[in-house]
Amino acid sequence: MLVLTLATAVPASASQADDYTNAIHRALTLVQFAERGDTPSIGQALQVLATAPGPSQPEILRDLGTDPPALTDADQRLQALYGALQARVDTPDPERARQQLNNVLSMARYAGLTSGPSIVDRIVDAITNALGRFFRWLGVTNLHLGIPPLVWLGLAALFILGIILWPMRGMLSRGGREAVPRVAPGAARAFTDFFADADRYAAAGDYVAAIRALAGGVTGRISGERVWDRSPLTVRELFQRTKDSESLRPLLRSFEEASYGRRPPDQTTFEQALEAARPYRRPTV
Repeated sequence: MLVLTLATAVPASASQADDYTNAIHRALTLVQFAERGDTPSIGQALQVLATAPGPSQPEILRDLGTDPPALTDADQRLQALYGALQARVDTPDPERARQQLNNVLSMARYAGLTSGPSIVDRIVDAITNALGRFFRWLGVTNLHLGIPPLVWLGLAALFILGIILWPMRGMLSRGGREAVPRVAPGAARAFTDFFADADRYAAAGDYVAAIRALAGGVTGRISGERVWDRSPLTVRELFQRTKDSESLRPLLRSFEEASYGRRPPDQTTFEQALEAARPYRRPTV
């Protein structure tokens, strides 16, 4: 495989190939000097490999660039590369040799050499790179969580799925259920219920609730609509809608004292309020 790779990667001209072979041999010599203790030879070997007129050797550069440098591994790699370059055989028909090489590489067993990474690997790499940039933006570097790439892919899929389903949560929660119309609070109650409630609260001695029920019944009769628990107006403003607002003063005073002044009415005060609300207890014509 190394010979096949070099056959396609080494420059076409013989002079360039020879220059590349000489550069590899020089780098090998410098690495061997470094193994004997000549430390400056490491930098010279890196310079020679970086400027060699041929394919780069990232594995060897990585061996020499580590701290401490992996000189033994770099030596072995350079020897194998130099031996492969020396074994290069010229052919009188380069075009036919290239065609035969392409035929070999087109076989199914070598499909992985040209197909490139799968779509899953590309997605995982993109997510990993995005997370790395995000952590570097946060100032977190050298973070090694040891989490497999497929786990990151699953978390990203869940995150995207959550973004899609979050706006649809209302429809999903009601899916398949029978639609039940909501009834507004108090919409099904008749006006006379307020007065019946007032009588019941008064019989139980709860004059505060009785006064509020009377006020609700009166405002319902005045407005002609259910405004007791809907209108933003105060009870005083609702009472002023009628021409007899002065006659409702006992009810209004007892309601404001009970609701705002925290002074619960007694039986006498309730009877005065009940008398003021009596005209509104009659059914409307």
